Amino acid sequence: MYVLPGAIAILTLIANVKSEEPKPTPLPVRAKVKVSAGEARLFSGEDVQLSCSVPDQPEPKWTYHWFRDEESLGSWKVYHLQKSQVQQGGNYTCYGEKDIETWPYSAETLPSEPHTVYVDGGWALLRVPAEPLLIEETMTLTCRIRDEPILVEVLFYKDGIEIHKLKDKDLVLPKLTLKDKGNYWCRATWVQGFEYHSAQSLPVYVAVLDKLNTPVLEIEREEVVRGERVVLRCVTQLNIRDKDLSIDYYFLKDGSRLGPASPQESYLIPFIEEEDAGLYSCRVRVRALDLERLSEQVELKVRLDDV
Repeated sequence: MYVLPGAIAILTLIANVKSEEPKPTPLPVRAKVKVSAGEARLFSGEDVQLSCSVPDQPEPKWTYHWFRDEESLGSWKVYHLQKSQVQQGGNYTCYGEKDIETWPYSAETLPSEPHTVYVDGGWALLRVPAEPLLIEETMTLTCRIRDEPILVEVLFYKDGIEIHKLKDKDLVLPKLTLKDKGNYWCRATWVQGFEYHSAQSLPVYVAVLDKLNTPVLEIEREEVVRGERVVLRCVTQLNIRDKDLSIDYYFLKDGSRLGPASPQESYLIPFIEEEDAGLYSCRVRVRALDLERLSEQVELKVRLDDV
């Protein structure tokens, strides 16, 4: 078959253009990593499975790409660590990719948040909750010993101080407060082969969160010129399992409210005047939970001119 030289040139041009196409712009959705079998803190030799998913998106269309500490691990729906080794510990991430009908014919999600896998090569390992806990919740700490021997004594420590001595591997702490956050570890003694053995786990940090963070009032500049536009921003976070709850924002000047409650975290002063100088703060409230928090005051100074 004879091919015209002009057709060859056109095909070559198309190939060159295609090779220079930019990478697809990430979709405004983030992939998610979760442990689907096993535990993220495990002994060497044990197994764990990590799953990647795209929230609210059909499963079959996606190809999932895996990374450990930014090193590519290949494409899998589920990533298996079988008979894990210490060096396989690290921060695991994934992202999803799928074909689409329009140019650039491929779309990617944002990379997932890192999910840490810790592989311990020793004899003792403290199991802690996978997610940060909230005040008033109950926390269970488990002092795991390799091969699960019969324990004689288990000591639990927090921030270098012994807090409990038990004969059981589980420590239950009810009604958590913010003071319960910190570094925990355990030390266990057991009998094996008519001999006493002892091992201590490495410390692990346990986070305990308030249900509603104390807000912080942010102002771009604490000294402005008369006539400028000023935006106050009230930064907080609601740490509740029920994500449908709303926050009411109040902005105050010298202790007095500047207006009614607003669902917006920002307050605009479109044209600042000298009398607008003062001490500003913000208050946040979740009516459904009867929670309320107040920020520290921030001083705003107003100059008459830009001299």
